[in-house]
Amino acid sequence: MTPEPSQSPANPQSPPPGASEARFRKLIESNADGMLVVRPDGTIRYANPAATSLLNRSASELVGRFFGIPILAGETTEIDLPFRDGKVVVVEMRVVETEWEGEPALLASLRDISDRKILEEELRQKIAELAVADQRKDEFLAMLSHELRNPLAPILNAVHIMRLRGDDQVLRERMRDVVEQQVRCMARLVDDLLDVSRITRGKIQLRLEPVSVTSLVQRSIETVRPLLAAKMHELHVTLPDEPVRIWADPVRLEQVMNNLLNNAVKYTDKGGRIEVVAEVDGDDVTIRVKDDGIGIDREMQEAIFGLFTQVDHSLARSQGGLGIGLTLARNLVHMHNGSLVARSDGPGLGSEFLVKLPISKEEIKADVPLPSPPPPTPGASRRVLVVDDNLPSADSLSLIIKLWGHECRVAHSGPDALEEAAVFRPDVILLDIGAFSLRMQSVLSVALPLVKSLFSHLSRRMILDASLPKRQSK
Repeated sequence: MTPEPSQSPANPQSPPPGASEARFRKLIESNADGMLVVRPDGTIRYANPAATSLLNRSASELVGRFFGIPILAGETTEIDLPFRDGKVVVVEMRVVETEWEGEPALLASLRDISDRKILEEELRQKIAELAVADQRKDEFLAMLSHELRNPLAPILNAVHIMRLRGDDQVLRERMRDVVEQQVRCMARLVDDLLDVSRITRGKIQLRLEPVSVTSLVQRSIETVRPLLAAKMHELHVTLPDEPVRIWADPVRLEQVMNNLLNNAVKYTDKGGRIEVVAEVDGDDVTIRVKDDGIGIDREMQEAIFGLFTQVDHSLARSQGGLGIGLTLARNLVHMHNGSLVARSDGPGLGSEFLVKLPISKEEIKADVPLPSPPPPTPGASRRVLVVDDNLPSADSLSLIIKLWGHECRVAHSGPDALEEAAVFRPDVILLDIGAFSLRMQSVLSVALPLVKSLFSHLSRRMILDASLPKRQSK
């Protein structure tokens, strides 16, 4: 009795006993992977179309040639295939035993995994970047706790001194100055954090106007002059002979300049030299802040603009700051269509920061000064409603307002504010936006000639919806 032929498995790499060579050849010929039939001595017997395409050789160039790569049945390896044009293809090779024309042979399947290797390398890089970012985050949190704790010690000391020697008027005034100075320091840290958050979320809007470069530099220098005097630095300033104006937000650019000047003062040893130069460069103006301080490693001159990056991570040697000032400064300059770069010849050789901004094309005859608040009307008493869910903040602010001679009431939630506003009908509301509700519009629209917000993120849409007649950000 003649036995029935066995069924062929789906895997073309190992033909079943009795299967016709023609069928086996057809299976590997149509395979999407490159297929090479190789003798045990390494001579290529057959190459399918996918293999000739992958190896960039015709079948006649491959058959009869030595494969050149030792192969063993059952192994899976990755090999790099170089080409004449310099391109390298990464191939995964799997080898199984087979028969070809009645002789033992090896079947090598070749699969191009170059794209996969590129993705794997990108994934490894991304993991490494995340690890660095996580390390920076940990360092930032350590520095943040350090920076926030620093002002607390003198504040608590001042409170204890005032409690012990409250009858000493001179000493009490000194301690009040200490508290105010340290609170302002903490406020600057928090403001920088909020600004970085707003920039990353695209929430900062510039208030553009014509700004004199000379006035901008001079105002920034006046801000840091006490620090310059304290460290006895020598300051040299060079400004353009002719008026130069830029279309900018003066507050934000002063913030940039203050950051650069503060860094120059902090990271320069006592009695150092600092230069500030503003000069016209074609259609741009370049402002350079140069010092002879600690300098910057070449590999760090771009990295220092990354979030939470500091040249020196040591808490013991820290000069203060959270490593966000330069990030904030560069982003603000970019928002003005400008650039901010750092230069240094290395550690101990000083640093130079260059701000380049486009010159305004508008012709302006006089500087536009920053608006000043109107002087208070003597003896004018106002009805003020403080709305804040932070009880200590609301109560202390209310006490200050009463000491100024105004009538003040406090509400700690939106519903409470509705009731108070309806009865009290305030002239001014100091409003914590967290407690704000559009349901208040019916009361606010008739009760308020002026609204001062404790926070600046109330949107224009909310103002219009609530029919608030006036709004002034903190």
